Amino acid sequence: MIPASFLYRSVTGLIAPALPLVLQRRVKAGKEDPARLQERAGYASRPRPKGPLIWMHGASVGESQVLLLLHDALRKERPDLSTLITTQTLTSAELIARKPIEGLIHQMAPLDTPFASSRFLKHWRPDLAVFAEGDIWPNLIADLDKARIPRMLVNARMTQKSFEGWMRAPNLAKKLFTGFEPILAANLKTSDVLKQITRKRIKMTGNIKFAAPPLPADDAELAHLKTIIADRPVLAAISTHPGEEALMARVMSRASEKLEQKPLMIIAPRHPERGPSIRSELSNTDTYLRSEGGMPTPDQSVWICDTLGELGLWIRLANLVYLGGGVPGTGIFGHNPIEPLKLERYVISQPDVSNFKQEFADMCKANAAELVETEDALLGAALPWLEDRQHYQPDLGKLQSYLAGDAPLIAARDAVLRVMSKKAPTEKASP
Repeated sequence: MIPASFLYRSVTGLIAPALPLVLQRRVKAGKEDPARLQERAGYASRPRPKGPLIWMHGASVGESQVLLLLHDALRKERPDLSTLITTQTLTSAELIARKPIEGLIHQMAPLDTPFASSRFLKHWRPDLAVFAEGDIWPNLIADLDKARIPRMLVNARMTQKSFEGWMRAPNLAKKLFTGFEPILAANLKTSDVLKQITRKRIKMTGNIKFAAPPLPADDAELAHLKTIIADRPVLAAISTHPGEEALMARVMSRASEKLEQKPLMIIAPRHPERGPSIRSELSNTDTYLRSEGGMPTPDQSVWICDTLGELGLWIRLANLVYLGGGVPGTGIFGHNPIEPLKLERYVISQPDVSNFKQEFADMCKANAAELVETEDALLGAALPWLEDRQHYQPDLGKLQSYLAGDAPLIAARDAVLRVMSKKAPTEKASP
């Protein structure tokens, strides 16, 4: 029987010549930056810095936030360390590019073909590779091992669906995951399944995202927007996906029939580039599109906030939060509810939140969240908050692990520092 790793490397090598066409289609769909396609082929757009370099990789926005926290924690202890972060999505690239960060370089992740992978590693020559959560690519892993570059997995998270996928090639899964040292799991479920895959000890350190401070907001902008809203009740629908905006618009339309003040819905879609299409879908509603600039008017029903870095603003303006991504059958499996929790906002979401099952379970028990599915149930859950009959009084004693914990971040930082203390750094910079 042909080993799965050999088969994967052979197939990805064969299809590599066709991948530029795939990338061009993604450019047309707004999913790739045409100026950065060479990075996808493993060609660096920046020189390698001198001194020790840690390569950190994550798929998208959530993983980027984890890696930025880790970079900051490492630089406080070792200012000589440089970090290369690679991600897969435009949204994550825009998040990292919002402001210059000392000691940090961002590149789009190379495609997992043999040539792109080897070209990428030949240029960057990292002293350590740190993967966040679970975006694991066999060719990159094989080339790291060939170059004897140590690798670790932090904030590891694996859904049941992902586990079942890996189990279709159990030998490959064991080979890939066993080579991570250490593996720091974000939750007990992931720890259990990775033990099953690797047959080795897995450290359950908790979710690094919990170490993040509350999302920031510009105080002057917050005060100005509050004067525009005045006494209107506000629901913030955040991290929404197609179909959810129209659903919540119907919920808010029905709510307006029962409220003395005209309610406002703030929509912050998971993918901001969807802003114009959301406005088209809600064409019968008076909407404000944040990306076009200017300020909303006091009588607009919907603000479509299709920008990055302002989520803390929208949550603070709201009476409650609808968190997208939990619609059954979509395969999204929920989004992180801890951000609104840290800003003391009640969260309603739909029930398919298996990526954050424990977080939602704890928040529901503490009266900080609620999972509902139908339009009627969503209306019933939202109305008491919009009417100001319900006030935020969760049992904070049940939520302390989410509100006051940087232990997962410290564990990841210390694991990286232990490895780097044993490494002789690669001093030479690349052109």
